Amino acid sequence: MKNLRYLSVQFDQQIRPDEIRYFRSAVIEKTERKSDLFHNHKGDDQKVIYRYPLIQYKLLQEGRAGIVCLEEGTDDIHQLFQARDLDLRIGRKQQTFKVMDMQLRYHDISLTDSPVAYQINNYLPFNQQRYARWQALEGQEEARTELLAATLRGNILAFAKGLNWWIEGRVNVTIDQLKPPRSVQFKQQQLLAFDLNFSANVNLPRWVGLGKGVSIGHGTTEPLNTKQA
Repeated sequence: MKNLRYLSVQFDQQIRPDEIRYFRSAVIEKTERKSDLFHNHKGDDQKVIYRYPLIQYKLLQEGRAGIVCLEEGTDDIHQLFQARDLDLRIGRKQQTFKVMDMQLRYHDISLTDSPVAYQINNYLPFNQQRYARWQALEGQEEARTELLAATLRGNILAFAKGLNWWIEGRVNVTIDQLKPPRSVQFKQQQLLAFDLNFSANVNLPRWVGLGKGVSIGHGTTEPLNTKQA
């Protein structure tokens, strides 16, 4: 078990899924790049810091822009609110953002005695190697589902490692419902994105990201059977 510091911030402005990256860029510039947790780059050459993102940019309720912060990210987000205003350029539009809801809490992430049902949206599970395996399993739906479940389990373990949560026990993942994947562009590549329901014996916080691209809204996970604020 780990007691996770968790902050969700929901703004009043609605944005489209393809505008999350512009929202992220605008927030980074508004904070004057004082903390690398906002963008995960370092140095003048902007080398990528490979770690689980502790500040994640999302679409939350009713398509409104939001930010989810974990651990140290809950401290550094104050740099955004020190700005004189929250006038952000989203693509070609200038929008004034106001905070609708902000909640700071501690969330116990732990293994559970019984499976918890989740939905995960716009999930990017595959690297090139696993994508090749997926392609090779064409027509073998059960095997493809098993591959997806194993990949999701690995993403949960990567999430835990990124938060210094050392799991004692086995994480079990079952795919409950799977929609046909779609092709999306991510970092100048075409990747498969999935919307699916799954069950896992893990207590995950609402809106946390799994898989690739979690800092810009991919793989946002939400429990189905409980109402987490």
